[in-house]
Amino acid sequence: MVLPVTTVNRSDMGPKPWNRTEVSCLAGFRANERPVSFLIGEAEIEVRAIVESWREPEYLYFKVEVEGGRVYILWHHEHEDYWQVRESLQNRR
Repeated sequence: MVLPVTTVNRSDMGPKPWNRTEVSCLAGFRANERPVSFLIGEAEIEVRAIVESWREPEYLYFKVEVEGGRVYILWHHEHEDYWQVRESLQNRR
């Protein structure tokens, strides 16, 4: 699956801090194709929906919705193979 190029609302990419995390993904055509869960502290958070995804030269981003309607952004550095997460600035209802 090739991720589509989308128009990204950069207002959601504000000053909230990024935190390293572990992400479980489904793999298909490529590794890390679709995140299914991630850790915040020791709590495993299940992804209910992928709201948006986009690529930048070395990074892959997923805006995901979790239980309760909270939205997070997952960021994967493809060459160094690590993930970061932060809560979205947008409140999805």
